[in-house]
Amino acid sequence: MLKFKGSKDLHKIVVLNPKGGSGKTTLAFNLAGYLASAGRKVALIDMDRQGSSTRWLQNRSSRHPQIHGISVTYSAQDANRDRCVVVPYDVKYAVIDAPAGLAGDQLIDYTCGAHAILVPVLPSDLDIHAASRLISDLLLVAQVSRRKGRLGVVANRVNERTIAYQQLTKFLNRLSISVIGILRDSQNYTWAAANGICIHEMPPSRAGKDLAQWEMVTQWLERRLAMPITPRDLLRPADTASRNKKRGLHPAVMIPVAAALALFVVSAWLWRTPRDAIIETPSEPILLTENSLTAPDEPVEVDIREESQEFSSGDALKNNWQLSGIAKTGGSNILMLSNRSDNTTRRVSEDLDLDGWTVTDAGRDYAVLVQNGEQVRLVLNEEAAH
Repeated sequence: MLKFKGSKDLHKIVVLNPKGGSGKTTLAFNLAGYLASAGRKVALIDMDRQGSSTRWLQNRSSRHPQIHGISVTYSAQDANRDRCVVVPYDVKYAVIDAPAGLAGDQLIDYTCGAHAILVPVLPSDLDIHAASRLISDLLLVAQVSRRKGRLGVVANRVNERTIAYQQLTKFLNRLSISVIGILRDSQNYTWAAANGICIHEMPPSRAGKDLAQWEMVTQWLERRLAMPITPRDLLRPADTASRNKKRGLHPAVMIPVAAALALFVVSAWLWRTPRDAIIETPSEPILLTENSLTAPDEPVEVDIREESQEFSSGDALKNNWQLSGIAKTGGSNILMLSNRSDNTTRRVSEDLDLDGWTVTDAGRDYAVLVQNGEQVRLVLNEEAAH
């Protein structure tokens, strides 16, 4: 387990991306520079093996506000050891340039207790794919809090006149995470990196356009920093699972609804399937922005029995409900059912009893339900006769 030890008032800001070249370090040192230029005690923690944040600090002149540098790298043998990063107690803000390729418990180590988590995304197919997988892990594995919008996406190195930018825009519009900033592809960032400064320390006459784009990012960051860390933010998913087990909640129905929805949206983009393929994304994606309270933070127990009173027979089931999505998570199939009359959706786990109907099998494009010996096969997006 990795822990960050410092002042009880320490604000942790994490910058994550699964692959190199995404602008992760550039985003990290510009955040640190912004906080330092505002007169705050800040540390820049370089956890990436490339050490780019450390090199930026080495290029920084003593004429600029001080940033405390911490460089920490671990070998593969350290992965299963308890580790501690000590931050000076007078430092109140820590910007963490996280290593690439984090997964599972490692991802939880970095995000647990964070005031803000930023994911930079470049306008390319490979980067969109990698960021999509990371966001799915943040929601489903690390169970990052969304109630206060602590997770934000930054579109990085954008040229609005390119096809790649249009592709990125399409992806971000379908994503259920706040887009907190769109930063252009500017040589000012290259110059700032070489001179150990941030955009906010450059003359407005030179960096005016970049400073205007950063306003959206810094405003979002200030709101996150002003929100106190709650016990929910400090809970690790293992702690949550243990607590729910004591409550008697079935593991199959403890997947957060918002996280499951995000997985469907991300999967739909990655697979780029037509309407009759594996995953169907809702026609109007639900955006979980900082003002949205529709996504509960705690795992939700879905009482399927109350939702299944219309399943009186196989014909009624097929007439009332349409199978519109299938995804695998945690080794279990999750079905998305759409109500044909009011377009509402229900999410159902495989092997769960549905007030008499039981999901006994599911494949890439079908699901089988059984009740009292009667078997019904639902096919993805099959049209029913009314």
